[in-house]
Amino acid sequence: MSKEQDFLDYYYFTIQYKYDTSQDLLDYWIEFKEKFPNKAKSYIENYINQTKKYKNFFRTFGQLRFSLYQPDITTNAGKRYIFYRLLRKFEMCRIPSTLTVGLTKKCQCNCLHCSANYHMNQKEKELTTEQFISAIEESIELGVTTVVLVGGEPLLNKDLDKIISSVDKNKANVVLFTNGEFLTKEKCKKLKASGLDGIFVSLDSYKKEEHNQLRKRNIFDKAIEGIQNALQVKIPVAISSYLTKDRVEAYFIENMMAFAKELNVQEVTFFDAIPTGRMYSSVSSFLDLEARKKILYLTHYYRRKKDYPIITPQSVFTSQKECSRGYCFAATTQFYLSSQGYVCPCDFTPLTVGKYPEFSIKTLWEKLITIEPYKKRSKECRMQDPHFRNQYIYRIPKDASLPYPIDLLQ
Repeated sequence: MSKEQDFLDYYYFTIQYKYDTSQDLLDYWIEFKEKFPNKAKSYIENYINQTKKYKNFFRTFGQLRFSLYQPDITTNAGKRYIFYRLLRKFEMCRIPSTLTVGLTKKCQCNCLHCSANYHMNQKEKELTTEQFISAIEESIELGVTTVVLVGGEPLLNKDLDKIISSVDKNKANVVLFTNGEFLTKEKCKKLKASGLDGIFVSLDSYKKEEHNQLRKRNIFDKAIEGIQNALQVKIPVAISSYLTKDRVEAYFIENMMAFAKELNVQEVTFFDAIPTGRMYSSVSSFLDLEARKKILYLTHYYRRKKDYPIITPQSVFTSQKECSRGYCFAATTQFYLSSQGYVCPCDFTPLTVGKYPEFSIKTLWEKLITIEPYKKRSKECRMQDPHFRNQYIYRIPKDASLPYPIDLLQ
Protein backbone atom coordinates (compact mmCIF):
# COMPACT_ATOMS: atom_id res chain seq x y z
CA MET A 1 0.00 0.00 0.00
CA SER A 2 1.36 3.45 -0.91
CA LYS A 3 2.19 5.96 1.81
CA GLU A 4 -0.45 8.29 0.35
CA GLN A 5 -3.19 5.65 0.48
CA ASP A 6 -2.10 4.57 3.94
CA PHE A 7 -2.43 8.17 5.09
CA LEU A 8 -5.85 8.52 3.45
CA ASP A 9 -7.22 5.46 5.26
CA TYR A 10 -5.62 6.50 8.55
CA TYR A 11 -6.73 10.10 8.27
CA TYR A 12 -10.34 9.48 7.28
CA PHE A 13 -10.81 7.02 10.14
CA THR A 14 -9.02 9.18 12.68
CA ILE A 15 -10.67 12.47 11.87
CA GLN A 16 -14.14 10.95 12.27
CA TYR A 17 -13.60 8.99 15.48
CA LYS A 18 -10.36 9.92 17.22
CA TYR A 19 -9.67 13.57 16.46
CA ASP A 20 -7.85 14.90 19.51
CA THR A 21 -9.38 18.33 20.02
CA SER A 22 -11.89 20.20 22.16
CA GLN A 23 -15.33 18.67 22.72
CA ASP A 24 -16.95 21.59 20.90
CA LEU A 25 -15.00 20.87 17.72
CA LEU A 26 -15.59 17.15 18.09
CA ASP A 27 -19.35 17.71 18.37
CA TYR A 28 -19.17 20.05 15.39
CA TRP A 29 -17.35 17.41 13.35
CA ILE A 30 -20.01 14.77 14.13
CA GLU A 31 -22.65 17.13 12.73
CA PHE A 32 -20.38 18.10 9.84
CA LYS A 33 -19.58 14.56 8.67
CA GLU A 34 -23.28 13.65 8.69
CA LYS A 35 -23.96 16.55 6.33
CA PHE A 36 -20.96 16.07 4.03
CA PRO A 37 -19.51 12.55 4.37
CA ASN A 38 -19.16 11.80 0.67
CA LYS A 39 -18.07 15.31 -0.29
CA ALA A 40 -15.45 15.38 2.45
CA LYS A 41 -14.10 11.94 1.55
CA SER A 42 -14.02 12.83 -2.14
CA TYR A 43 -12.23 16.10 -1.38
CA ILE A 44 -9.55 14.32 0.65
CA GLU A 45 -9.06 11.70 -2.07
CA ASN A 46 -8.71 14.40 -4.73
CA TYR A 47 -6.25 16.27 -2.54
CA ILE A 48 -4.09 13.19 -2.09
CA ASN A 49 -4.25 12.41 -5.82
CA GLN A 50 -3.18 15.96 -6.68
CA THR A 51 -0.19 15.75 -4.35
CA LYS A 52 1.15 12.74 -6.26
CA LYS A 53 1.90 15.06 -9.17
CA TYR A 54 4.36 17.15 -7.20
CA LYS A 55 7.67 16.58 -5.51
CA ASN A 56 7.47 16.22 -1.75
CA PHE A 57 9.91 16.07 1.14
CA PHE A 58 9.60 12.32 1.72
CA ARG A 59 12.79 11.28 -0.06
CA THR A 60 15.01 13.62 1.94
CA PHE A 61 13.16 14.15 5.20
CA GLY A 62 10.65 11.30 5.49
CA GLN A 63 7.73 13.74 5.30
CA LEU A 64 4.61 14.01 3.16
CA ARG A 65 4.91 17.74 2.80
CA PHE A 66 4.63 19.87 -0.29
CA SER A 67 5.79 23.26 0.99
CA LEU A 68 7.33 24.73 4.11
CA TYR A 69 4.09 26.71 4.40
CA GLN A 70 2.18 23.62 5.57
CA PRO A 71 2.77 20.75 8.00
CA ASP A 72 3.67 17.17 7.13
CA ILE A 73 0.18 15.80 6.45
CA THR A 74 0.88 12.47 8.16
CA THR A 75 1.39 14.22 11.52
CA ASN A 76 -1.20 15.41 14.03
CA ALA A 77 -0.54 19.00 12.91
CA GLY A 78 -1.12 17.93 9.30
CA LYS A 79 -4.31 16.14 10.24
CA ARG A 80 -5.46 19.33 11.95
CA TYR A 81 -4.50 21.36 8.85
CA ILE A 82 -6.76 19.28 6.60
CA PHE A 83 -9.56 19.23 9.19
CA TYR A 84 -9.76 23.03 9.14
CA ARG A 85 -9.36 23.01 5.39
CA LEU A 86 -12.53 20.91 5.18
CA LEU A 87 -14.37 23.39 7.41
CA ARG A 88 -13.27 26.28 5.18
CA LYS A 89 -14.26 24.41 2.05
CA PHE A 90 -17.68 23.05 3.02
CA GLU A 91 -18.80 25.30 5.88
CA MET A 92 -17.26 28.54 4.55
CA CYS A 93 -15.63 29.19 7.92
CA ARG A 94 -13.16 32.08 8.18
CA ILE A 95 -10.48 30.22 10.12
CA PRO A 96 -6.86 31.40 10.04
CA SER A 97 -4.33 28.88 8.79
CA THR A 98 -1.12 30.92 9.04
CA LEU A 99 0.16 33.41 11.60
CA THR A 100 3.15 35.54 10.61
CA VAL A 101 4.96 37.02 13.63
CA GLY A 102 7.48 39.84 13.54
CA LEU A 103 9.74 38.81 16.44
CA THR A 104 11.90 41.94 16.35
CA LYS A 105 12.36 45.16 14.42
CA LYS A 106 16.15 44.78 14.65
CA CYS A 107 18.07 43.93 11.49
CA GLN A 108 21.70 44.22 10.45
CA CYS A 109 20.78 44.76 6.77
CA ASN A 110 19.41 47.85 5.08
CA CYS A 111 17.63 46.36 2.06
CA LEU A 112 16.42 48.70 -0.67
CA HIS A 113 13.23 46.64 -1.10
CA CYS A 114 12.45 46.01 2.60
CA SER A 115 8.70 45.64 3.12
CA ALA A 116 9.07 45.64 6.93
CA ASN A 117 10.57 49.12 7.02
CA TYR A 118 7.50 50.77 8.57
CA HIS A 119 7.45 48.17 11.37
CA MET A 120 11.14 48.66 12.01
CA ASN A 121 10.61 52.41 12.37
CA GLN A 122 7.93 51.89 15.03
CA LYS A 123 8.98 53.54 18.32
CA GLU A 124 6.81 51.49 20.69
CA LYS A 125 8.14 48.70 22.90
CA GLU A 126 8.26 45.21 21.50
CA LEU A 127 6.19 42.43 23.00
CA THR A 128 7.82 40.36 25.71
CA THR A 129 8.75 36.74 25.09
CA GLU A 130 5.82 35.65 27.24
CA GLN A 131 3.44 37.83 25.22
CA PHE A 132 4.74 36.40 21.94
CA ILE A 133 4.20 32.87 23.28
CA SER A 134 0.68 33.69 24.49
CA ALA A 135 -0.26 35.32 21.17
CA ILE A 136 0.95 32.27 19.26
CA GLU A 137 -0.98 29.93 21.56
CA GLU A 138 -4.17 31.98 21.13
CA SER A 139 -3.70 31.95 17.35
CA ILE A 140 -3.26 28.18 17.27
CA GLU A 141 -6.46 27.75 19.26
CA LEU A 142 -8.24 29.71 16.51
CA GLY A 143 -7.06 27.15 13.95
CA VAL A 144 -3.57 28.25 12.91
CA THR A 145 -1.45 25.31 11.73
CA THR A 146 1.61 27.20 10.45
CA VAL A 147 3.52 29.81 12.46
CA VAL A 148 5.93 31.90 10.37
CA LEU A 149 8.58 33.84 12.30
CA VAL A 150 9.99 36.95 10.64
CA GLY A 151 11.65 40.23 11.60
CA GLY A 152 13.58 42.42 11.12
CA GLU A 153 15.93 39.49 11.53
CA PRO A 154 14.35 36.89 13.84
CA LEU A 155 17.73 35.37 14.79
CA LEU A 156 18.40 38.65 16.65
CA ASN A 157 15.64 37.76 19.13
CA LYS A 158 17.54 36.31 22.10
CA ASP A 159 14.62 34.04 23.05
CA LEU A 160 14.00 32.65 19.57
CA ASP A 161 14.70 29.04 20.60
CA LYS A 162 12.35 29.37 23.59
CA ILE A 163 9.56 30.75 21.37
CA ILE A 164 9.98 27.95 18.83
CA SER A 165 10.01 25.32 21.59
CA SER A 166 6.74 26.71 22.99
CA VAL A 167 4.79 25.88 19.82
CA ASP A 168 2.74 22.69 20.22
CA LYS A 169 4.08 20.56 17.34
CA ASN A 170 0.95 18.37 17.51
CA LYS A 171 -1.01 21.40 16.41
CA ALA A 172 1.23 23.58 14.25
CA ASN A 173 4.26 23.75 11.98
CA VAL A 174 6.82 26.51 12.76
CA VAL A 175 9.21 28.03 10.20
CA LEU A 176 11.24 31.23 9.97
CA PHE A 177 12.55 33.71 7.41
CA THR A 178 16.14 34.87 7.86
CA ASN A 179 18.85 36.67 5.90
CA GLY A 180 21.06 33.72 6.85
CA GLU A 181 24.04 35.55 8.31
CA PHE A 182 23.71 34.01 11.77
CA LEU A 183 22.93 30.44 10.71
CA THR A 184 26.09 29.05 12.22
CA LYS A 185 26.53 25.32 12.76
CA GLU A 186 25.86 25.74 16.46
CA LYS A 187 22.77 27.88 15.90
CA CYS A 188 21.32 25.41 13.40
CA LYS A 189 21.75 22.58 15.94
CA LYS A 190 19.83 24.65 18.51
CA LEU A 191 17.08 25.47 16.03
CA LYS A 192 16.74 21.79 15.18
CA ALA A 193 16.58 20.86 18.86
CA SER A 194 13.92 23.52 19.50
CA GLY A 195 11.62 21.89 16.94
CA LEU A 196 11.94 24.24 13.97
CA ASP A 197 10.29 22.71 10.89
CA GLY A 198 11.98 24.76 8.18
CA ILE A 199 13.99 27.84 7.20
CA PHE A 200 13.48 30.35 4.40
CA VAL A 201 16.76 32.09 3.55
CA SER A 202 16.35 35.36 1.67
CA LEU A 203 18.44 35.60 -1.50
CA ASP A 204 17.74 38.69 -3.57
CA SER A 205 19.99 37.41 -6.32
CA TYR A 206 21.97 34.34 -7.35
CA LYS A 207 24.81 36.80 -8.06
CA LYS A 208 26.96 37.60 -5.04
CA GLU A 209 27.64 41.25 -5.91
CA GLU A 210 24.00 42.06 -6.68
CA HIS A 211 22.72 40.41 -3.51
CA ASN A 212 25.21 42.27 -1.32
CA GLN A 213 24.41 45.55 -3.04
CA LEU A 214 20.66 45.12 -2.51
CA ARG A 215 21.20 44.18 1.14
CA LYS A 216 23.76 46.94 1.79
CA ARG A 217 25.88 44.30 3.54
CA ASN A 218 28.50 41.75 2.57
CA ILE A 219 26.28 38.79 3.41
CA PHE A 220 25.98 36.46 0.42
CA ASP A 221 28.71 33.97 1.39
CA LYS A 222 27.40 33.72 4.96
CA ALA A 223 23.86 33.10 3.69
CA ILE A 224 25.07 30.25 1.48
CA GLU A 225 27.07 28.81 4.36
CA GLY A 226 23.99 29.11 6.57
CA ILE A 227 21.93 27.12 4.06
CA GLN A 228 24.54 24.35 4.11
CA ASN A 229 24.66 24.36 7.91
CA ALA A 230 20.88 23.99 8.16
CA LEU A 231 20.78 21.16 5.63
CA GLN A 232 23.55 19.34 7.52
CA VAL A 233 21.34 19.06 10.61
CA LYS A 234 18.36 18.04 8.42
CA ILE A 235 16.30 21.23 8.61
CA PRO A 236 14.42 21.69 5.31
CA VAL A 237 15.50 24.91 3.58
CA ALA A 238 13.79 27.17 1.06
CA ILE A 239 15.15 30.18 -0.79
CA SER A 240 12.98 33.29 -0.61
CA SER A 241 13.29 35.90 -3.36
CA TYR A 242 11.15 38.46 -5.18
CA LEU A 243 10.01 39.23 -8.71
CA THR A 244 9.49 42.38 -10.75
CA LYS A 245 8.46 42.65 -14.38
CA ASP A 246 12.09 43.29 -15.37
CA ARG A 247 13.32 40.29 -13.40
CA VAL A 248 10.83 37.94 -15.05
CA GLU A 249 11.85 39.20 -18.50
CA ALA A 250 15.56 38.78 -17.64
CA TYR A 251 15.20 35.02 -16.84
CA PHE A 252 15.59 35.57 -13.11
CA ILE A 253 13.29 32.64 -12.25
CA GLU A 254 15.16 30.20 -14.47
CA ASN A 255 18.56 31.27 -13.12
CA MET A 256 17.44 31.20 -9.48
CA MET A 257 15.88 27.74 -9.89
CA ALA A 258 19.12 26.42 -11.40
CA PHE A 259 21.09 27.97 -8.51
CA ALA A 260 18.68 26.49 -5.94
CA LYS A 261 19.07 23.07 -7.55
CA GLU A 262 22.85 23.32 -7.12
CA LEU A 263 22.40 24.22 -3.45
CA ASN A 264 20.09 21.21 -3.00
CA VAL A 265 17.41 23.23 -1.17
CA GLN A 266 13.86 21.90 -0.99
CA GLU A 267 11.84 24.92 -2.15
CA VAL A 268 12.03 28.34 -3.80
CA THR A 269 9.36 30.91 -3.01
CA PHE A 270 9.03 34.08 -5.10
CA PHE A 271 7.15 37.06 -3.69
CA ASP A 272 5.74 39.80 -5.88
CA ALA A 273 7.60 43.09 -5.42
CA ILE A 274 4.93 45.09 -3.61
CA PRO A 275 5.02 48.89 -3.23
CA THR A 276 5.25 49.04 0.54
CA GLY A 277 7.96 49.84 3.08
CA ARG A 278 10.98 51.21 1.24
CA MET A 279 9.33 50.39 -2.11
CA TYR A 280 6.25 52.46 -1.22
CA SER A 281 6.31 54.58 -4.39
CA SER A 282 7.71 51.93 -6.74
CA VAL A 283 4.51 51.06 -8.60
CA SER A 284 6.66 50.36 -11.66
CA SER A 285 7.64 47.12 -9.90
CA PHE A 286 4.14 45.70 -10.45
CA LEU A 287 4.03 42.51 -12.46
CA ASP A 288 2.02 42.95 -15.66
CA LEU A 289 -0.19 40.30 -17.26
CA GLU A 290 2.53 38.97 -19.55
CA ALA A 291 4.93 38.55 -16.63
CA ARG A 292 2.26 36.72 -14.65
CA LYS A 293 1.52 34.39 -17.57
CA LYS A 294 5.20 33.53 -17.79
CA ILE A 295 5.37 32.90 -14.02
CA LEU A 296 2.41 30.52 -14.28
CA TYR A 297 3.98 28.69 -17.22
CA LEU A 298 7.31 28.31 -15.38
CA THR A 299 5.53 27.14 -12.24
CA HIS A 300 3.95 24.26 -14.16
CA TYR A 301 7.25 23.55 -15.88
CA TYR A 302 9.32 23.27 -12.71
CA ARG A 303 6.66 21.37 -10.78
CA ARG A 304 6.90 18.62 -13.39
CA LYS A 305 10.69 18.41 -13.03
CA LYS A 306 11.31 16.18 -10.02
CA ASP A 307 15.02 17.02 -9.88
CA TYR A 308 14.29 20.70 -9.10
CA PRO A 309 13.11 22.22 -5.81
CA ILE A 310 9.44 22.89 -5.15
CA ILE A 311 8.40 26.29 -6.56
CA THR A 312 5.80 28.50 -4.84
CA PRO A 313 5.37 31.93 -6.48
CA GLN A 314 2.97 34.39 -4.84
CA SER A 315 1.71 35.48 -8.26
CA VAL A 316 0.16 32.07 -8.96
CA PHE A 317 -2.10 32.48 -5.91
CA THR A 318 -2.95 36.20 -5.93
CA SER A 319 -3.17 37.56 -9.47
CA GLN A 320 -5.66 37.95 -12.31
CA LYS A 321 -8.08 35.11 -12.92
CA GLU A 322 -6.33 33.60 -15.92
CA CYS A 323 -3.01 33.50 -14.03
CA SER A 324 -4.21 32.39 -10.62
CA ARG A 325 -5.61 29.34 -8.92
CA GLY A 326 -6.07 30.88 -5.52
CA TYR A 327 -6.84 34.08 -3.68
CA CYS A 328 -5.14 36.63 -1.45
CA PHE A 329 -4.42 34.98 1.90
CA ALA A 330 -4.50 38.27 3.86
CA ALA A 331 -7.33 38.22 6.42
CA THR A 332 -8.69 35.07 4.77
CA THR A 333 -6.37 32.36 6.03
CA GLN A 334 -3.46 34.50 7.23
CA PHE A 335 -2.74 37.48 9.48
CA TYR A 336 0.32 39.30 10.79
CA LEU A 337 1.35 40.21 14.34
CA SER A 338 4.03 42.90 14.49
CA SER A 339 6.78 42.93 17.10
CA GLN A 340 4.87 45.71 18.89
CA GLY A 341 1.63 43.68 18.93
CA TYR A 342 -0.28 45.24 16.01
CA VAL A 343 -2.51 42.84 14.09
CA CYS A 344 -2.52 43.49 10.34
CA PRO A 345 -3.99 41.63 7.34
CA CYS A 346 -0.45 40.69 6.26
CA ASP A 347 3.10 41.94 6.75
CA PHE A 348 2.95 43.90 3.46
CA THR A 349 -0.12 45.93 4.49
CA PRO A 350 0.44 49.04 6.68
CA LEU A 351 -3.06 48.86 8.21
CA THR A 352 -4.10 47.51 11.61
CA VAL A 353 -7.31 46.56 13.43
CA GLY A 354 -5.79 46.93 16.87
CA LYS A 355 -3.11 45.85 19.27
CA TYR A 356 -2.36 42.75 21.28
CA PRO A 357 -2.58 42.24 24.27
CA GLU A 358 -4.97 45.19 24.61
CA PHE A 359 -7.38 42.90 22.77
CA SER A 360 -7.29 39.13 22.44
CA ILE A 361 -6.15 37.51 19.19
CA LYS A 362 -9.67 36.14 18.73
CA THR A 363 -11.22 39.60 19.07
CA LEU A 364 -8.70 41.12 16.63
CA TRP A 365 -9.20 38.31 14.08
CA GLU A 366 -12.98 38.64 14.24
CA LYS A 367 -12.70 42.37 13.69
CA LEU A 368 -10.31 41.86 10.80
CA ILE A 369 -12.66 39.55 8.89
CA THR A 370 -15.74 41.72 9.42
CA ILE A 371 -14.33 45.14 8.51
CA GLU A 372 -14.17 46.64 5.02
CA PRO A 373 -12.44 45.74 2.75
CA TYR A 374 -11.75 42.33 4.30
CA LYS A 375 -15.31 41.06 4.74
CA LYS A 376 -14.95 39.08 1.55
CA ARG A 377 -11.88 37.36 0.23
CA SER A 378 -10.11 38.89 -2.73
CA LYS A 379 -8.85 37.04 -5.79
CA GLU A 380 -5.95 39.48 -6.17
CA CYS A 381 -3.42 40.92 -3.74
CA ARG A 382 -5.09 44.07 -2.43
CA MET A 383 -1.81 45.92 -2.08
CA GLN A 384 -1.35 45.60 -5.85
CA ASP A 385 -4.91 46.77 -6.60
CA PRO A 386 -4.99 50.49 -7.61
CA HIS A 387 -8.53 50.91 -6.26
CA PHE A 388 -7.55 49.54 -2.85
CA ARG A 389 -4.43 51.71 -2.72
CA ASN A 390 -6.44 54.83 -3.59
CA GLN A 391 -9.15 53.98 -1.09
CA TYR A 392 -6.87 53.08 1.83
CA ILE A 393 -3.10 53.36 1.39
CA TYR A 394 -2.87 56.79 -0.24
CA ARG A 395 -5.29 58.27 2.31
CA ILE A 396 -2.97 57.53 5.24
CA PRO A 397 -1.65 60.89 6.54
CA LYS A 398 1.98 61.44 5.53
CA ASP A 399 3.12 62.01 9.12
CA ALA A 400 1.16 59.06 10.56
CA SER A 401 2.77 56.27 12.54
CA LEU A 402 2.40 52.90 10.80
CA PRO A 403 0.59 50.57 10.79
CA TYR A 404 -2.39 52.92 10.58
CA PRO A 405 -5.80 52.13 12.18
CA ILE A 406 -8.10 51.00 9.39
CA ASP A 407 -11.09 52.30 11.37
CA LEU A 408 -10.00 55.86 10.60
CA LEU A 409 -10.29 55.21 6.86
CA GLN A 410 -13.86 53.85 6.92
